[in-house]
Amino acid sequence: MASKFDSNPVDYSVWSILQETVYKTRITYLEDVKHRIRAEWTKLDHAVKAAAVRQWRRRLSACVRAAMVISNTAFNSDIVFLQ
Repeated sequence: MASKFDSNPVDYSVWSILQETVYKTRITYLEDVKHRIRAEWTKLDHAVKAAAVRQWRRRLSACVRAAMVISNTAFNSDIVFLQ
Protein backbone atom coordinates (compact mmCIF):
# COMPACT_ATOMS: atom_id res chain seq x y z
CA MET A 1 0.00 0.00 0.00
CA ALA A 2 1.21 3.48 -0.80
CA SER A 3 2.46 5.53 2.09
CA LYS A 4 0.69 8.65 0.84
CA PHE A 5 -2.95 8.64 -0.19
CA ASP A 6 -3.81 10.64 -3.28
CA SER A 7 -7.41 11.51 -4.09
CA ASN A 8 -6.49 13.62 -7.10
CA PRO A 9 -9.17 12.90 -9.72
CA VAL A 10 -6.79 13.37 -12.63
CA ASP A 11 -4.81 10.25 -13.34
CA TYR A 12 -1.25 11.24 -14.13
CA SER A 13 -1.04 8.93 -17.14
CA VAL A 14 -4.09 10.66 -18.65
CA TRP A 15 -2.63 14.08 -17.97
CA SER A 16 0.67 13.12 -19.59
CA ILE A 17 -1.21 12.03 -22.73
CA LEU A 18 -3.16 15.29 -22.80
CA GLN A 19 -0.06 17.39 -22.19
CA GLU A 20 1.65 15.99 -25.26
CA THR A 21 -1.03 17.39 -27.52
CA VAL A 22 -2.21 20.42 -25.55
CA TYR A 23 1.25 21.96 -25.30
CA LYS A 24 2.49 21.13 -28.82
CA THR A 25 2.29 24.78 -29.76
CA ARG A 26 2.67 27.94 -27.72
CA ILE A 27 -0.33 28.98 -25.65
CA THR A 28 -1.10 32.64 -25.14
CA TYR A 29 -4.40 32.70 -23.30
CA LEU A 30 -6.01 30.64 -20.57
CA GLU A 31 -9.04 30.11 -22.80
CA ASP A 32 -6.74 28.43 -25.34
CA VAL A 33 -5.64 25.92 -22.71
CA LYS A 34 -9.22 25.20 -21.67
CA HIS A 35 -10.32 24.73 -25.27
CA ARG A 36 -7.40 22.46 -26.11
CA ILE A 37 -7.88 20.28 -23.02
CA ARG A 38 -11.58 19.85 -23.79
CA ALA A 39 -10.89 19.08 -27.44
CA GLU A 40 -8.19 16.52 -26.66
CA TRP A 41 -10.31 14.96 -23.91
CA THR A 42 -13.05 14.19 -26.44
CA LYS A 43 -10.48 12.51 -28.70
CA LEU A 44 -9.02 10.42 -25.87
CA ASP A 45 -9.69 6.69 -26.12
CA HIS A 46 -12.51 5.49 -23.86
CA ALA A 47 -10.34 2.67 -22.49
CA VAL A 48 -7.81 5.22 -21.19
CA LYS A 49 -10.59 7.19 -19.46
CA ALA A 50 -12.11 4.02 -17.97
CA ALA A 51 -8.74 2.90 -16.59
CA ALA A 52 -8.26 6.33 -15.00
CA VAL A 53 -11.67 6.13 -13.32
CA ARG A 54 -10.89 2.65 -11.95
CA GLN A 55 -7.56 3.91 -10.61
CA TRP A 56 -9.23 6.95 -9.02
CA ARG A 57 -11.81 4.73 -7.31
CA ARG A 58 -9.00 2.63 -5.79
CA ARG A 59 -7.23 5.75 -4.50
CA LEU A 60 -10.46 7.17 -3.09
CA SER A 61 -11.19 3.87 -1.31
CA ALA A 62 -7.71 3.94 0.20
CA CYS A 63 -8.31 7.49 1.45
CA VAL A 64 -11.61 6.47 3.03
CA ARG A 65 -10.02 3.44 4.70
CA ALA A 66 -7.17 5.60 5.99
CA ALA A 67 -9.61 8.15 7.38
CA MET A 68 -11.47 5.37 9.16
CA VAL A 69 -8.24 4.12 10.71
CA ILE A 70 -7.30 7.61 11.85
CA SER A 71 -10.78 8.09 13.26
CA ASN A 72 -10.73 4.72 15.04
CA THR A 73 -7.25 5.36 16.41
CA ALA A 74 -8.29 8.75 17.77
CA PHE A 75 -11.08 7.19 19.82
CA ASN A 76 -9.39 3.92 20.80
CA SER A 77 -6.06 3.18 22.33
CA ASP A 78 -5.54 0.32 19.85
CA ILE A 79 -3.90 0.98 16.51
CA VAL A 80 -5.73 -0.48 13.52
CA PHE A 81 -3.62 -1.77 10.65
CA LEU A 82 -4.94 -2.13 7.10
CA GLN A 83 -4.10 -5.15 5.00
